[in-house]
Amino acid sequence: MTIIQVTSQELWDAFVSSLPYAQFTQSWAWGEFQSSIGREVVRIFILNDSEDLQSPLAAAQFIHQPRPLVGGYWLAPRGPVFSQDLSKEEHEEVLRTLMGQLSLPQSLFIRVEPPVMTGSLDLPQGFVPHRAYNPAVTSILDLTKSEDELLAAMHHKTRYNIRLAERHGVKVRLTDDIGTFLRLTKETSERDRFLAPEYAYLEKTYRELSKAGMARLRLAEAQNEVLAMSMEMVYGDTATYLHGASSSRLRDVMAPFALHWDAIKSAKAEGKKQYDFWGCNPDDTNHPNYKKTWEGITRFKLGWSGRCIEFAGTFDIPRQLWLYRALKKIGRV
Repeated sequence: MTIIQVTSQELWDAFVSSLPYAQFTQSWAWGEFQSSIGREVVRIFILNDSEDLQSPLAAAQFIHQPRPLVGGYWLAPRGPVFSQDLSKEEHEEVLRTLMGQLSLPQSLFIRVEPPVMTGSLDLPQGFVPHRAYNPAVTSILDLTKSEDELLAAMHHKTRYNIRLAERHGVKVRLTDDIGTFLRLTKETSERDRFLAPEYAYLEKTYRELSKAGMARLRLAEAQNEVLAMSMEMVYGDTATYLHGASSSRLRDVMAPFALHWDAIKSAKAEGKKQYDFWGCNPDDTNHPNYKKTWEGITRFKLGWSGRCIEFAGTFDIPRQLWLYRALKKIGRV
């Protein structure tokens, strides 16, 4: 196997967007967004010996995460992504090739998050497990089912709350009102006591990715008030619920249920095959990726009866092993 750097958007997205459960964080547009905020981006194909750029075995978009003193690290968010017809052994060989041949500017380590199911491959020696960067567990709704099948599979309370929102006259539409979304995000984070992403970053995410046709905002309103909003990413065959926010007012009209049901129906009408709820808790409360603060949102997401999947995880490939170990020991990695 060989590694080659890719500079063609057409070649890149032709492969990455065609994969089942396409990962928006590996899209060309996501890399361009990261470049716009000052981060270096490197995109590579892993090829077999024929070096056929039309049929890579895998692809990885690495984004530099600067850190003071140690030079930062390179992250492949939900990557590398693999050709769908690879064997377990070929998956492992791709990872060994990354470890042995990947040449990136100096850094403390390289971080990968291969979007393959837990237990589906054996990682090469030298891959160090790390807590999840992007969600390691998520719920995915199968949009190839009919609307009636989706409704029938839901938890009865989810189905009831969708109907309740309809009776209360909740209306849902797309919008470009990023200011209201940021205001609701602030309200939600203060009410539910979680740390929201930086507002400038959220705004830049929407503005840059909406230009590429990937990001969109959806709002639910009733009684002339905006009650819930979401930021979605659409790429390849997948629509992803990336961020959400809701008002503390009129909670009894169940606006978030109308919001998601509209997003699901819209994605289905567009021919998307998956609706990714982007993160939930694992079943085991002792799991390292279990978060007490996610318990409520996990109940909400699982009520839609998606398939809960767990990825292999997040792994570091240290470049300066002694320094990596020292920093990891004191919690700085």
